Amino acid sequence: MRSLSKSDFYKLIFFVLTFGLVLIPNLGVNAFELKISDQNMVRIDVKPIQLESGKKAIFQIFLNTHSFDLIYDMKDLSIIQDDEGRQYNALEWIGSPPGGHHRKGILEFPVLKGNPRSIKLIIKDIAGVSERVFKWDLK
Repeated sequence: MRSLSKSDFYKLIFFVLTFGLVLIPNLGVNAFELKISDQNMVRIDVKPIQLESGKKAIFQIFLNTHSFDLIYDMKDLSIIQDDEGRQYNALEWIGSPPGGHHRKGILEFPVLKGNPRSIKLIIKDIAGVSERVFKWDLK
């Protein structure tokens, strides 16, 4: 039996989560709320998949517009901050490549340290919006 590469594993997770969230919207598996930013003709929908101390932070992201191509490098434009002052750069974007009007993917960050009470995802410089801030309180 062949084992999955890291890239194939994340593609499989992306597929399952994308269609699982659409087909089975609320089984209590993920208690985090969907957050939306709709500014300057670009809508960004963000839902945390995993936000837990000692584990990588992972977000599902959808970008939509009908005005221009979404040529942005999501990995380079995204950071997270916790309420304890730590900041993390994105490790990887697994999803649609730059271009087109509709993109979706998984954004992965390093392992969260300490015991943060909240996390902010900050996406910079999309469609002339300097920062789009999405915040979640942790249990």
